[in-house]
Amino acid sequence: MNLKNRLTSLDFFRGATVAAMIMVNDPGNWNTTYYQLTHAEWEGCTATDLIFPFFLFIVGVSITLAFSRALEKGKSKKELAQKALKRGAIIFSLGLFLNVFPSFNFSELRIPGVLQRIALVYVICSLLYLYASRKGQLLWFLLVLVGYYVVMTYVPVPGIGAANLDPVNNFSAWFDRLILEGNLGQNGKGLYDITGIFTTIPAIGSGLSGIFIGHLLMSKKMDGNIALIWMFVLGCSLLALGWLWSLEFPIIKGLWTSSFVLHSSGLAILCFAISHWFIDILKFEKAIKPFLAFGANALAAYFIAGVFSKFTSSEILSIGNNNTVQSIKEWTFSKLLMAAPDPYVSSLAYSVINTLLIFALIWVLYKKNIIIKV
Repeated sequence: MNLKNRLTSLDFFRGATVAAMIMVNDPGNWNTTYYQLTHAEWEGCTATDLIFPFFLFIVGVSITLAFSRALEKGKSKKELAQKALKRGAIIFSLGLFLNVFPSFNFSELRIPGVLQRIALVYVICSLLYLYASRKGQLLWFLLVLVGYYVVMTYVPVPGIGAANLDPVNNFSAWFDRLILEGNLGQNGKGLYDITGIFTTIPAIGSGLSGIFIGHLLMSKKMDGNIALIWMFVLGCSLLALGWLWSLEFPIIKGLWTSSFVLHSSGLAILCFAISHWFIDILKFEKAIKPFLAFGANALAAYFIAGVFSKFTSSEILSIGNNNTVQSIKEWTFSKLLMAAPDPYVSSLAYSVINTLLIFALIWVLYKKNIIIKV
């Protein structure tokens, strides 16, 4: 695929999102991380909490742009659906690989993950784009959010009691334990997983919000400036609706609550609209090439960063005469970065250096006009 055929603002927005995702995923020390560079403990929303839904929004926009052009060129819906299923399976498999790397202990394999959720949302949103009308897509959006709200707030949790939003005792956590039988993330101590099966259902809404914006961008009946105005209107509206709904159904990224979908989708639309306005309409393209590089190979960058993080965090170094075992990350952080007077700065410095190392590789691909397609 030629880079010139891509929507520049979308590549920029995707690149900025992936770069932020890589940076917040690997700080020098999780105990000394700035508040906005980590997830909210439960209720609430930090800048870091917005990164994943932003990416799913971008997935939705990309589906509309890519599939609409493919259909115009004569591709069949069946062919595109098969392609989406194949791509989703590959992305899901890459996520499983990251979960098991580098120990390859399959007895403790965690099934859910970031790439796994991306794969599922991509496949489902692709099928909805291909086989549902625009009104049908809107109905699915509403059904997903309202249905999830009803289940999470009114359906009793089997064996536990009344519906609740507690991390361990909510309906989603119970469902994931039932289906996945313990193959959950360590952060939830095997009792819940914030990227589990059930919370992927409302995440489909995040992808659909991107599809709606893709329709605006591809509309032949609407002037580009009018479409931009509608983006700002929709973004502000979803943001307001998300805040209102949060009074009843709190914004919780770990549960991907319906209010969180509206809140994050509204902000994603506004951020993308600003990018589209400056880059595609006003042609302001200074200093954006690093983000274009990340955007052109977003999944490759994330996967490489994941492998690199797992490798550097593994205890493989024997230090000194007492054979103290350290990871490359621990040694680098303790020997080179802890000299900074503020441990929070040291932790952030590690994140930045890690991101720059991934960027160096991605930049080479970008300069050679290479896009790694999954």
